[in-house]
Amino acid sequence: MKITFDAKVTLTITSICLVAFALLNLFSNQVSGLFILNGQFERESASWYLSTVMYIFGHADLQHLFGNLSFFLVLSPIVEKAYGVKKYLLMIVTAAIFTAIIHTLFWDNGLMGLSGIVFMLIILSTLIHAKTNEIPFTFILVLLFYFSQEVYLSFSKDNVSHMAHLAGGISGIFWGYFKR
Repeated sequence: MKITFDAKVTLTITSICLVAFALLNLFSNQVSGLFILNGQFERESASWYLSTVMYIFGHADLQHLFGNLSFFLVLSPIVEKAYGVKKYLLMIVTAAIFTAIIHTLFWDNGLMGLSGIVFMLIILSTLIHAKTNEIPFTFILVLLFYFSQEVYLSFSKDNVSHMAHLAGGISGIFWGYFKR
């Protein structure tokens, strides 16, 4: 038996998240502008534009990192295989930017983490085998449970960007239904 590197995008993103976590803990002042999206639009700052995607690699603590990576490592290879590397990368980048825009429009605090991408993967995993003109019941249940939970929790003061989760879910619906 040999170890295979089956899901290259998944493994690359996981590796970047681990490196970013180490860098944030060792050199926080120098790299936080790259791995944390500043919620205030900085038109003149190149690092702000970079952070509209790079924030997905930053995580606040080990619980945040391992929580996101646990779901990501389960769901991401499935979606990566179903859609292919190029389309999957496009999905991740556009979901990250869409979430960054939504976050910047409505909040001025920082944003970091893979949660929005994970929520996109949760939605996409229920739609992978759906046929045209079908709505899988599992998709309806995921919407019912996850979306209602995120809407409800968005009114709590818990330092979690529930709107980032919802934006990731909306991205999943978009890619799953409208861009097959």
